[in-house]
Amino acid sequence: LVDGNPSLDVSGLSEDHAAALEPSLADQVEIIRGPATLLFGSGAAGGVVNVVTNRIHTVLPDGASGSLELRGDTPLDERAAAGRVDLAAGSVALHFDGAWRETDDASIPGGIAPNTWTDTHSGAVGASWIGSAGHLGAAYSRYDSDYGIPLEDGAYIALQQRRLDLAGRLELDGVVEALSLRAAANQYEHAEIAPTGEVGTQFQLDGRELRVAAELGEVLGFKGVAGLQWQDLDFDAAGEEAFVPPSRTRSLALYGFAQRETGDWTTEFGARAENQRIDAAVAELPDHDGTALSLSAGALWRMSADWGLALQLTRTERNPSATELYADGPHAATGQFEVGNPGFGSERALTADVGLRRLAGPVRLELNAFYNRYQGFIFLAPAGTVEDDLPVFEFLQRDARFFGFEAEARLPLHPRLQLLLSADYVRGEADGQDLPRIPPLRLGAGLEFASDAWSATLDLQHAFGQERVAAYEDSSAAYTLLGLDVSYAMQVGRQEWRVFLNGSNLLDEEIRQHTSPLKDSLPLPGRGIAAGVRMAF
Repeated sequence: LVDGNPSLDVSGLSEDHAAALEPSLADQVEIIRGPATLLFGSGAAGGVVNVVTNRIHTVLPDGASGSLELRGDTPLDERAAAGRVDLAAGSVALHFDGAWRETDDASIPGGIAPNTWTDTHSGAVGASWIGSAGHLGAAYSRYDSDYGIPLEDGAYIALQQRRLDLAGRLELDGVVEALSLRAAANQYEHAEIAPTGEVGTQFQLDGRELRVAAELGEVLGFKGVAGLQWQDLDFDAAGEEAFVPPSRTRSLALYGFAQRETGDWTTEFGARAENQRIDAAVAELPDHDGTALSLSAGALWRMSADWGLALQLTRTERNPSATELYADGPHAATGQFEVGNPGFGSERALTADVGLRRLAGPVRLELNAFYNRYQGFIFLAPAGTVEDDLPVFEFLQRDARFFGFEAEARLPLHPRLQLLLSADYVRGEADGQDLPRIPPLRLGAGLEFASDAWSATLDLQHAFGQERVAAYEDSSAAYTLLGLDVSYAMQVGRQEWRVFLNGSNLLDEEIRQHTSPLKDSLPLPGRGIAAGVRMAF
């Protein structure tokens, strides 16, 4: 999500399609979990990631403010700059931002990863009227990125996105405390350019999104929100690698969320009903029409001033995507011949989560465990056959289960020094067999130092080898990742300056992540140093 709206690009179609957003321009990144995820979609049992840009202000800035960042690094030979300005003109808040980033082919242990360069430019302008009764604003953004396709020597993708966002809020008195509106219109296209300079495949997506919500005052002790979300995605693909045929996806959803606080307990409930219709542009393929119903309940028990226990039970249902239904062709960028199944039904999951948290006091601890049981889980798996000189990967639908945990601890060693510990693990099975591309057990340890001006973090992550693999899937070796971040901050007048130095993969390990479809042909970058300066005013 970007500011609560879907990104409206084709990054979900394949791993080689970049998301059309610039992370250096984000104000913050939110992780939304629990029943509140149903405000945004029915296919996010593990949570929702929302990138907040503040391009449409909800509060008038206090004078003019902004930032400028310059940075570079060695493994990618990166050169990058990003800046933004926010100011007020009477009751209108204005926003301007822009970013530029170039990288060369990435350095990997033992050599260079060919055709991994990037060249990206982006920018946005926004304006918002803000008054005592609410706000109304709009923002226009553009994103242009050319980047190499690693498995196709000399081939690259030329991506363009033009997007218009609208957001508003009206404060009211009564049972309905406020009405809010979010809308987005998007024109996205990217061309896969052959080494000869000819366009091999052209993808295009025209998307429209509308969300209207009512924030409700207290009723029977509950406060909440109810709303409607509409989306229309017109997708077209033409060329040699158009492995997904043209289609139009329209969806309409009703959702609600309620929260109540009573003593030491906070309870939450969420619900979402979503109808999705996919019209295939190929006469031989059937259209798809389905309605998904999702329900979620959660509770937080504050056992003491320091400790809390969170419980959550969710029943989600997700309609299949056009890719899962209709894919049928070579996808050279991921080295796969992908085959969908137009007969898929909805994917249903029952998820239980429990979390123990200590968020006060010198010792901080967070432990979460989960168990998911799916009816009709949809996943992409190797078939063990070859077509067009590529291994065939089929979308399958099977009953499946997932279980695992995440743990983090922060222990003080000194007033300015803390020990960080972490671990995460997930296991996935379908019909008694291991699912593909499941990450292995990871353990982490680190030291964090902070003073008035200096901060530093030394982080060590060890991923075990993944031997639990699906049929026709290769195992992955263990690796250890060492990183170091150091920064120095100083105040010069009204300006705050921060100089930073980051070291990544300092052990120069050959890291092949089991979750990547390119792990057998393309490891992560080797040892690298990044440096930069950021000025804010």
